[in-house]
Amino acid sequence: MEVSVSTRAPLMLLALLAACDGGKDDSGGAGDTSPTGATWVEAFDTSATGALSGVWGTGPDDVWIVGGTSEQGEIYHYDGTSWSPAVVPEGVGLLVWAYGFGPDDVYAVGVRGAVVHWDGTAWTQVDAGTTRDLWGVWGAAPDDLWIVGGEVSGTWPITLHWDGSAFTEVTLSTDQNLHGGVALFKVWGIDGRTWAVGDLGLIVEWDGSQWVEQFGGQWANDDFVSLWGTSADHVVAVGGRNNGRIARFDGTTWNTEMPGGMVGLNAVYMGAPDEAVIGGIYGFTATYDPVTGEYVEDTIVTQYDIHAIWGDGDGTYYGVGGTFTDPYHGVALEREPTN
Repeated sequence: MEVSVSTRAPLMLLALLAACDGGKDDSGGAGDTSPTGATWVEAFDTSATGALSGVWGTGPDDVWIVGGTSEQGEIYHYDGTSWSPAVVPEGVGLLVWAYGFGPDDVYAVGVRGAVVHWDGTAWTQVDAGTTRDLWGVWGAAPDDLWIVGGEVSGTWPITLHWDGSAFTEVTLSTDQNLHGGVALFKVWGIDGRTWAVGDLGLIVEWDGSQWVEQFGGQWANDDFVSLWGTSADHVVAVGGRNNGRIARFDGTTWNTEMPGGMVGLNAVYMGAPDEAVIGGIYGFTATYDPVTGEYVEDTIVTQYDIHAIWGDGDGTYYGVGGTFTDPYHGVALEREPTN
């Protein structure tokens, strides 16, 4: 059964845009906040979907979007022509994030310890040995996969490592105060290095034997939700629940800014060293230059929060989001090449 596909027509504004309580602030970064950037359009009709939380793929003809409701996860696939729903094992809850190593090797993770795997034929549930909420997944290779999570009302983050045959929980050292953070929201790596980010400005790096806390600077005082980069000395993490935070890593030091007038951020994807596509609350998206710190805001086409952005390597970007309480709503957007 195919998902009803729009003809790439722009979404109607859902309501008057919510007021941003971030306001202008001289404490970090400058940017052009006028909506002169790209325009996003509806990727497919999401009127019957749950919330949509993660997007990943191998290329223009193989894109996965994950989400759902608290009781049942949902997955949608794009084959280069149309979107269609996938069969998710019954009882798997909301799926939050996806990552893989090829068209027949994809993982998605979510609430209450949910882990599912695509083998090219079907999605099957994987027992990761936990019932804790899982928020992020990334791997350097099929036998070197990391999953991170934790509850914001809990006491300590969780990290799981897959070696190709079994999951092992890797406990963060209690010798570190971890900024007071109790959950890790995303994990990502490049060039042999791996980082995870989480609540209250938490940044940790895997040193080969343990996770080591990193200092993000003065403005690393709110949740980091996602990260991406193009090299080990060019990584960007974003967050901030009401006022955006952007942290840049130069290979040695993290430096966090709170750009004036920018709302809270959830999503970042980097396709080039000088271009990070970012997204956040109230449908905010923008193109951010990690080198200069400047950004150009896109035309807003939805009031739903954007939770994830991914680029297909061919110039098209996908953004997904929605509301994660009952009644659940989803949004799936597409930004075609601007050149």
